[in-house]
Formats: sequence, structure tokens, C-alpha cells
Amino acid sequence: MDNSYYLECCIAGSDIPQRILLNTLPITIGRGSDCSVIINTSALSRRHACIEYNHSEIILRDLNSTNGCFINHQRIAGHSAIKPGDVVHFGDIEYCLKDDQDIVDDDERTRIQMQTLPKHFSLKRKELSELIDQQLVTTFQQVITLGNGDVYGHELLGRGEHPTLGSSPFELFQIAQSLNKHVELSRLFRQRGFAQAELAGMNKPLFFNSHPEECHNPDMLLLELTRLRKLHPGLQLMFEVHEAAVTDIGAMTEIRNELNALDIGLAYDDFGSGQARLRELAEAPPDIVKFDISLVRGVGDPQSPRYKLLLSLNKLVQEMGIATLAEGVESEDDALACKEIGVNYFQGYFYGRPAPIH
Repeated sequence: MDNSYYLECCIAGSDIPQRILLNTLPITIGRGSDCSVIINTSALSRRHACIEYNHSEIILRDLNSTNGCFINHQRIAGHSAIKPGDVVHFGDIEYCLKDDQDIVDDDERTRIQMQTLPKHFSLKRKELSELIDQQLVTTFQQVITLGNGDVYGHELLGRGEHPTLGSSPFELFQIAQSLNKHVELSRLFRQRGFAQAELAGMNKPLFFNSHPEECHNPDMLLLELTRLRKLHPGLQLMFEVHEAAVTDIGAMTEIRNELNALDIGLAYDDFGSGQARLRELAEAPPDIVKFDISLVRGVGDPQSPRYKLLLSLNKLVQEMGIATLAEGVESEDDALACKEIGVNYFQGYFYGRPAPIH
């Protein structure tokens, strides 16, 4: 073969891609000890597949496996040719076929994760690049209210506008994650959101998000926020940090101090969705804690354990001088219960669904 081909997969939670080199063919793939490539997962048969070279083509051959082999999410019957860019699916693991001409800087490297990406995700590289390069995104806002129903502020929510990609930020971030462009997409949503909010004359607090990985490089994050603050000095900004991103107290303390200098508030988002980190509240205190919908939904019964838990957490957080916000309020009963508990701010479908900025 003229080129060096390989299959690449990035397992969820790992920054190091796994590669199967195809410079010596044929090879067998399966979980049996006699296979050339052993993948230890029950979804694979003992001898699952074979990859061979035949008449200038790379051939994927299914070896009568139980769960089958797939190319671009289509199950093959017997064997089929594969080419660079194709997604090859063994059991529950997806690989992308690449050649040595695909080797680029890490920032451009395709990442493929197990069971986390939408179908045909790796076929969307071109479309996602177009979305980012042409800034084909817009911003929605969701209202945040006070206890009396008056508007306190808004959360900025990014949406896609590419003609062949969905508008959902969840799906767009899944595709971006596979291409290692998730931070780039997060910045684009932020930049577009601030610009649209200023153009619309929004003068109340604006809650904006980040990708959790951005907090792992606080210097880069703060440099970008400094630039945006200079572009939009009149906006009232509240930076939301997901609970999962608050892993390094030293980094969060640095971010907290720099945000103060930029006149940007700090909110801990989705608090209680996992293990609430009370130490961070003490050592890197935010201005606002947003209670996750899992704590809020169904809180309407004052005798329920959920009500008592939210009552205790709300009291604890407020006694530390931190305001509280209930997100995901969808019913009148839950809204009334959160008011009785003494939550400061409210957000959810009961008060308003996300809507375009005008």
C-alpha cells in the first residue's frame, strides 16, 4: 500500500486516541486471544472481523459475528470496501479509517467516542467547520425571575443555524467533541450571544455558559473573557460554571478573582446534579448557586424528602452569603414550594421557554 492506514478511536474520558495500524494486512479483530487485535468487550465475538487488502482496496470482512460489522452505521453483509473517512463499527466501538495524510495538529484531530455521538457524526466535519467559520449560530434567551415574578435577568442559550445540521447545542457539541472543536464552538456561542444581547439593548444580568473543559485552561478562558468584556463593557454578565468543572479549587479561586476584576459575576450551575462540592462554596464562593432540576422537579410536597433537602441546601447556601436560583421550575406547585423555601431566583418553563433574542 502507498499510504499508511489506521483505524482511530478516542474512548470517552481519554485524551489519547487508540489506533489500529493497518500497515500489515490481513488482521483479525475480536476478543479471542488468537486475534491480531484483541478488544476486550462482550459486544464483540471471539473472532469478529477481518481487514484485508485486495485489488487496491481495503476490505472489511465480517466473520459471522453475533452483533455484526457496520460501515457508516450500515450493517454489512459479508464484506465491503472501506475508505478514509468511513466510520467502522465493531460491536459498541466506533473507529474512523484514516491515512497518513490525515495526520494534523492535535486541535484538528478527529475524536470518536463510544456510544455518545449521533449517527453519522463523523460525516459532519465539513458542515461543522462551515458553521464555525461562517458563524452560523444564533442566541436564544430564557427569562430568570424574582419571587414576585418580575424579570431579574436572562440566560443566553446558543442554537445552530447551519442548513443541514440540527439547531440543538447538545448535538452540535457532540459533533464538535468528536472533532476536538468543542471549546471553539463554546467561544462562538458566547461571542455571538454577547453581540446579539448588546444589539437588542438587554440591560439586565445575562447568564452565560462555558464548556467544562475551558476551566481546565483558566489562562486561556480568562484571556477570552477579558477581550469580550472590553468589547461589551455595558453588559451585566454572570458566568455559569458547571459543577463537574469545579475540580481544582486553586483554579476556581483564580477564576473567581479575575472575574471580580472584570466585573463579571460567578454562578455554579446544575448544583446537586452530582456530588455537591461544599468545599468549593467556602473557598471559591460564587455569587449564585443554581439548584439542578433534579432537586427542583417534584418539590411541591412539603412532606417529601426532596422538599426537606432543598430547604436545607437553600438555607446552608444563603447563610454563606450566596444567592440561590431554582432551575427547571415547570409547575405551579414547584414554583410555590421554591418560594416557600426562600429561593431567590427562578427559571424554567413555568416562567418562560427559551425564545430568540429580538
